Amino acid sequence: MRRTVDDRKAELIAGLVEARRGLIEAAQSMPVKRRDEALTGVWSIKDLVAHLIGWDFTNLQAVQEILCGQAPAFFLRYDKDWQSYNAELVQKYRIEPFEALLAEAANSHAQWIQYLESLPADEVVNGKGRSPMGRTITIQNLLMAEASDENKHAEQVRAFPNSESR
Repeated sequence: MRRTVDDRKAELIAGLVEARRGLIEAAQSMPVKRRDEALTGVWSIKDLVAHLIGWDFTNLQAVQEILCGQAPAFFLRYDKDWQSYNAELVQKYRIEPFEALLAEAANSHAQWIQYLESLPADEVVNGKGRSPMGRTITIQNLLMAEASDENKHAEQVRAFPNSESR
C-alpha cells in the first residue's frame, strides 16, 4: 500500500515525539549528583535539555519562515557545529531546578508538535525554501535532522552514567 502525505506527516511527528521521549527518559535516569558534569564536550545534561528547548523554538520559527517564503534566519548564525548559537540557547533557556527544566522542555516540545499537527500534511512533507546561502531547505529534512540529533543525544546520555566520574 502506498504511503500518503498524511502518513508521512504522521511518521515525521511520531519520530520527533519518540526521540524526545527517549532523551527525556534518559535524562531523568541520570544520577542527580552527575547532572552538572560535562556530558558531551562542555555540556551537562541540564545544558543539553536547555539546548533542546531552544531548538524547539528555532525550528518552529524556521518552518514559519519557510512557509512565508523566507529563508530560515537561524542559518545566518551558523558556525562550526552551531557552537555559538547553541551556547546562546543554553544560556537563554537553562533554568533550575532540573524538574522545572524538564517541564519547560515538555512544554516547548508540545508547542512545536501542536504547531506541526496544525499544518496541512503537504506543507510538512513538501514545504521547502532556501537558506541564506541558497541551499534548498525542506521542512521534512529539518524534522528528520531534529529527531536524529535528539536520538544521538539520548544515546550519549544513556552511555554517560556508566562512564567513569570525572
